[in-house]
Amino acid sequence: NTQLPKRESTDIQLLTRYLLTLHLGLFTMSSIQEIKALVTSSEHEVHIAKDALKATERGIEEAYERNRIAKATHDGLVVKLANLKAQFREQIMEDGLKESNRWNEMYYKLLQWKENHDGDVLVGVDKDSDEETKKLSRWVINQRSAYKYFMNGDTKHIKDHRIDALNKMGFVWCVADHVFQANVEELKQYHAENEKFDIPVKENKKLAAFVSRVRTAYANKQEGRAQHDLTDEKIEQLDAIGFKWGFKKSRKKTSSTSTAFDYDTQIALLQEFKNEYGHTKVNKLIKEWQKGEGEPSKKEYRRLPVFLTFARKEYISYVEGQPSLIDAEKVKALTDLGVEWKQPPNVPRKNTGGEASRKKKPRIEAPSHEQDFVAELDVEAELPPMNIPALPSPNIIAPKFDDGQSTMI
Repeated sequence: NTQLPKRESTDIQLLTRYLLTLHLGLFTMSSIQEIKALVTSSEHEVHIAKDALKATERGIEEAYERNRIAKATHDGLVVKLANLKAQFREQIMEDGLKESNRWNEMYYKLLQWKENHDGDVLVGVDKDSDEETKKLSRWVINQRSAYKYFMNGDTKHIKDHRIDALNKMGFVWCVADHVFQANVEELKQYHAENEKFDIPVKENKKLAAFVSRVRTAYANKQEGRAQHDLTDEKIEQLDAIGFKWGFKKSRKKTSSTSTAFDYDTQIALLQEFKNEYGHTKVNKLIKEWQKGEGEPSKKEYRRLPVFLTFARKEYISYVEGQPSLIDAEKVKALTDLGVEWKQPPNVPRKNTGGEASRKKKPRIEAPSHEQDFVAELDVEAELPPMNIPALPSPNIIAPKFDDGQSTMI
C-alpha cells in the first residue's frame, strides 16, 4: 500500500472484499442446498412415520374389535352356563322335594300354611295355637338357625337344594330385618298421608312403638353405646324417606342400657347370689319365685337375668370383633363365676333341634351325579372374567365395555 497510489490501494481492497463476499455467498448457497436436502429427507421420514402411525391405529382398532367380540362371546357363554346351572339346581331341588322324609313333610305343611294365611311364612304362635302349629313354628325357627350356620361355612345342617326351595317359597330368613322393612314401608305410607313422623299411640300403637325404638337406638348410638340392631344401612333407609330422628342432645345417663350393664354393681350382686345359692342359674330361681315358691333374700336379684342377657349379647359382639361393652377381663370374671356363654353362629353346635340332630342308622348313599355335574359347571372356574388391557393410542379413545321372633328393630 505504501508503494501504490492511494486510489489503486482502495480498488484492491474493494476487489478483495468482493471476492470474499462472492466466496461466502457460494458457501452459503451450498449450505442452503444441503439444508434443503435434509428437510426433504426429514419430510420423507415424517411421511413414513405417519403411514406407520396410521397402520398402528388400524391395528389398535382391529384389536379393540377382536376384544369386543371376544368379550361378547365370553359374556354370552357365561349366561348360557349360568342358565344351565340354574336349570340343574332347579331339577335337583324338585327331585329332592319328591323324596319321602321329615323335612319335605314339614316343607309342604309350611307351603299349605302360606296358602291358607295370605302368604304368611312366619308361623307365629300364641297360647291358643294347636300342637301342629307349634311344631311347624319350631321347624321354621330351626331352618333360620341352620341357615345362619350355613352362611358361616357349617353346611351340614341344611342342604343347598332345601335353601333353594325355601327361597322360592319366599321364606323369611331374618325376622328382625323383615319386620324392620315392613315397618319402614308402613311409616313411609303414613308420612305420605299425614306429612309427619310423630305418631300418636292411640292412632297406631305398633308403628308408634317402632318410631320410639329407632329414635332411642339412634340416640344411644350417637352417644357411643353399642347398638347392634340399628345398623348404618337401616339408618340410611330411614334417612332416605326423610325420617326425623328427633332425639334430645342432653339425655340422662340413667338409661336401661347403662343400668343393665352397671358391671361393678351387677357382678358383685351375682357373686353374692352364687355365695348364697351355690350357682348362677338365676332364671331357674326366678321362675320358682314367680310361682310363689319362695322369695329372694334381696329384691335386686330379680334384675340379674337382665344383666346376664345383656352380657351374653355383648359377648357375641366381643367374640366377633364388633364394638362391645365387654372385654376379656370381664369375660374371665363372669366365666369364673360359672356364667355359660352362647356361642357365635359359626361355632358348630351339638343339637340343631331338627332332622340333622336325630340319630340315624349309617347308610351308604349313591353318589349324586347331578351334584357332580353342577359342580363342574362352575362358571367362575371355567370362564374367569376377562381383563382387557388398555391399548395406548394418541388419536383413538378406547371404547368402554360395557333369631327367633323378637321386638328387635
